[in-house]
Amino acid sequence: MSDINASSDTGQPVLVADNINRTYKQGDLSVEVLNGLSLQIEAGERIAIIGSSGSGKSTLLHLLGGLDTATSGSISINGQDLKQLNQAARGRLRNESVGFIYQFHHLLPEFTALENVCMPLLIRGDTPAKAKEQAGALLDRVGLSQRHRHKPSELSGGERQRTAVARALVTKPHLVLADEPTGNLDETTAAGVYELMLELNKELGTSFLVVTHDRKLAGRMQRVLTLTGGKLESVG
Repeated sequence: MSDINASSDTGQPVLVADNINRTYKQGDLSVEVLNGLSLQIEAGERIAIIGSSGSGKSTLLHLLGGLDTATSGSISINGQDLKQLNQAARGRLRNESVGFIYQFHHLLPEFTALENVCMPLLIRGDTPAKAKEQAGALLDRVGLSQRHRHKPSELSGGERQRTAVARALVTKPHLVLADEPTGNLDETTAAGVYELMLELNKELGTSFLVVTHDRKLAGRMQRVLTLTGGKLESVG
C-alpha cells in the first residue's frame, strides 16, 4: 500500500482500500480514473478529500461504498472484502456499516422527514415502532423536533440536509461517505451542518470521509488528501 494511512489505532480499520484501479471503457476508448489508489480509515477518523472536477472523487466514494466495483485492487469494510460478497451481502453491509450524504439530499418526496429517516431501519428489518422511535430521536437531535411530519418540499434547504444527515446516521454506521454535503447550502446553513457532523462524529465515534470543494470544511477534518492523477496525496 502507499503511505496514505491513518493515524495509529489499536482497533481494526473501518476501511482499507488497497491498490484500487478503475477504468471505464466506451468502445475502443479507455479512460483510467483511479490508478493504484490506497487508503486506510480508522474508527472515528475524519478525512477530507479535495480535487478538481473530474478527478474521480465521486467515483472513489461509489467504490468505497460498494455501489460500484473496482477494475482491480481490494476494498474491505470492517474486515469484509467487498469482492467476496454477493449483491445481497454487499447491500446488508452497506445498510449496517455505511451511511451516505449527498450534495442534493435525495430524500423521497412523497414521504415525511420521519419516514425518510426510518427507511434504512425498516430495510434492515426493524419494526415500524422501533424505527420511528430511533428516527424521531435522531431528528430531535439534529434540531428538527417540529418537522417530523413535514415532507421535503415543506422543509428549507438546511432542514432537508439535516434530515439527510439523520438518515445517514440512524443505523449508527461505522463510516459515513459524504459527497459535497454542504455544496448546495448558503454559508450560514453550511456552518450548521459542519458543526452537526463534528458533534455526531465525537458522540457516536463514526468515521467521516468527506469529498468537498469547501476549504473551511476540509480544514475541520483531521486529515486532508488531494486526489490527483488517480491517486491520493497528503496535504500539508
